[in-house]
Amino acid sequence: MVQHIQEFASSAILDCLFQHIPLELCANQGLKKKDTELPPELADIATAATHSIRTGSVLFAVESLWPVGPEKLALLGAAIFGLMLRVLPAYVRVWFSDLRDRAASSAIESFTKRWCSPQLVSDELSQVSSFATLSVPLCPVTHILLTFVE
Repeated sequence: MVQHIQEFASSAILDCLFQHIPLELCANQGLKKKDTELPPELADIATAATHSIRTGSVLFAVESLWPVGPEKLALLGAAIFGLMLRVLPAYVRVWFSDLRDRAASSAIESFTKRWCSPQLVSDELSQVSSFATLSVPLCPVTHILLTFVE
């Protein structure tokens, strides 16, 4: 699927997703208002995006889609956006840089910074720390060469 999207998809996919995510709610929640309580619709949307980034799946959003309504489509859109951020970050970055609607780009940037970026950074840091704890055994020849060089 990832390769298919990279080769054949247009930015219309992300444009379509954000037709279902209420950007006006995202725009109204500034980054400095972290202590304020979010409206339930936005909290659910943010949770869907974060969950899909963490799990790498949108199955939870698809399973809860029925009965189809605007709230369910917003959850699915946010989940797909989160997954695309995780799997296709360059694709999303190119789409975002091509946006011409300043209000929409500001709202998307605010939503992404507040709800998606922390999970993406956390995932990257955990991958780095798990890589750092790996111990790679040296083959005997390498061990001998390293001893000789010392």
